Amino acid sequence: MHLGKLSNKVAMVTGAGRGHAEAIARLFAKEGATLSICDIIPLKELERTVGSALRAEGVQVLCFQTDVSKEEQVNKMVQKTIKELDTIDILVNVVGMAGPTLDVWDVPFDLWKRTLAVNLDSMFLCTKAVLPEMIRKKSGRIINYSSGAGKVPLPHRSPYTTTKMGVIGFTRTLAAEVGRFNITANTVCPGWSGMRNMELAQARAKYLGKPFNEDDYKKQLEEYEQKGVLAGRWLTGEGYLPKISGPQAAANLTLWLASDDACMITGQDINATDWVMW
Repeated sequence: MHLGKLSNKVAMVTGAGRGHAEAIARLFAKEGATLSICDIIPLKELERTVGSALRAEGVQVLCFQTDVSKEEQVNKMVQKTIKELDTIDILVNVVGMAGPTLDVWDVPFDLWKRTLAVNLDSMFLCTKAVLPEMIRKKSGRIINYSSGAGKVPLPHRSPYTTTKMGVIGFTRTLAAEVGRFNITANTVCPGWSGMRNMELAQARAKYLGKPFNEDDYKKQLEEYEQKGVLAGRWLTGEGYLPKISGPQAAANLTLWLASDDACMITGQDINATDWVMW
């Protein structure tokens, strides 16, 4: 019998209906983890696309429709997970939104607040909710997702860049506070891998019930290129390596951080990109 790197571990992964978080959930399952996953998409959709597939492979998984920027919803999800699965060993905060693409002076305050709520408040709320259990048993792994924008400013995306830089600061502070309980906290900075391709743009449009036009998509990329070389570079996938890594490279890094192999790694922000960031 194969004993994976996460055998007998319970992992909570937010935003697992697609993209990076789905890749993480599937990889964790292969490595023996029991899963609690959530997304804001309808529960039936999450069950259909991810939950049922994992159960078919013999994985125990709980699925939740949760707005992780809402404290009450987060607390209910965490409490039910602990009640049904006994504990939470690993938390991976992936949920995020891109926010508006505007100059600072044009950003509506409501969109600024919403981006901060989804990208930062959610991370704080989920972390706060799971920590009592991790502190109780003096063990835990917390992995927070930032972005290339956490290291390098992304022009015309001030709400997004602010939150992704904030993730790094939050995680470093968290690591300093929880280390004495044998809990590690680290950040993964994945660039735009897996989120900058046409296939995902098509899926997002389908989920939102909006039409997708390939010419409009390419035009948007051109507009990004005109606004800033860095923004255009990320969205078009131009990097040092000959192919885009997709979400799997960041998922592999996340698995390592969640495993016993990384038990002495904490307070770090690690890049999973095909080009240099500091």
